[in-house]
Amino acid sequence: MTEPATLTTGAGLAAYFNSRNISASNITLLTGGTANYVYRVTLPDGSTLVYKHAAPYLQNNKNFAFDDSRMDYEAHALSILPSILSKSLPDSPVHPVRLHSYEKEAKLLCIADGGDRNLKMAYSDERLDIPALGRNIGKWIAALHTSSTTAPLSLPGDGNPTGNNPIGVSIYRYAYANLHRALSKFGHDPKLGELINEKYGSLLATENECVCHGDFWPGNVLVKSRDEQSRDVDLTIVDWEMVRRGTSATDVAQFAAEAFLLDRFRGGKGLRVTFLNAYLGARKEAGVETGEEWLKRMAVHWGVHVAFWPTGVEWADKEGTQKLVDIGVEMLKSVAEGKLEDIKALELFRGVEGI
Repeated sequence: MTEPATLTTGAGLAAYFNSRNISASNITLLTGGTANYVYRVTLPDGSTLVYKHAAPYLQNNKNFAFDDSRMDYEAHALSILPSILSKSLPDSPVHPVRLHSYEKEAKLLCIADGGDRNLKMAYSDERLDIPALGRNIGKWIAALHTSSTTAPLSLPGDGNPTGNNPIGVSIYRYAYANLHRALSKFGHDPKLGELINEKYGSLLATENECVCHGDFWPGNVLVKSRDEQSRDVDLTIVDWEMVRRGTSATDVAQFAAEAFLLDRFRGGKGLRVTFLNAYLGARKEAGVETGEEWLKRMAVHWGVHVAFWPTGVEWADKEGTQKLVDIGVEMLKSVAEGKLEDIKALELFRGVEGI
């Protein structure tokens, strides 16, 4: 058996293919990710597939240990979710990436090629109807959440009684656990960050409403035009290794936070508001209540994201980043003080209907 470590190079993947009589005319390492080794493989007939390999460390930092069983959970999710979603939203242009095969020993996932552009990259493309994309994505993630309330994520035969992905649960707390440092760096009281982590970050270990993507943001939505003339596109949701059972509020808030950043810095095309309106409408239509606690949970996660991630991922200059942290802190303070009406008046919910 080829050792998984050899799959960290294109030559190693080629040797792996040769040992299994798999033909490929070209293997290209894709850039942009930090966790895995991802390759686009061209087959002899000219079609392409994507191969994704998980090593027991980050691709961009070998000193950072990262449990490679994360790939087992991604493969499992991709095997069970299509049938769940096809019943609740059969005609959507949005879909999870199609699974072709998974070699568990090698931690090697083979999936469909959803194209070169993600929604973060494509946002500024004038040919795209961004509000329409926001609506479609909102309806799709609502379908995932409302149709997966009883779907466990236990791996076959692992005896995991929680039915969850412990890696996704653990990693998702990173922003909460480090929020106090970001607040302190930008002149805010770090105790607010500690309070939010203690009260809300701790909930990540026990929340169990439905299946959550776990890293749901425009960078994990691939956009592929159906032809050069049409504005119609297919949207492929990728990177499911952090899939977990949790609260739907976190998926929604993470996407809404990144949509807010795109709208703020890339042209104000209304991705946030159309996404949220579509999500809340679809959730209501499915008969799932969106109560005060869910709105607060969503607001907290949005505030954590806006206050934390722009301090490490460049969106603006120092002054602009300070403003983003201030916006996130304003939301977190309002939640901590229990002022729901104040929360509804802030950036996250502006223009949102039915809250």
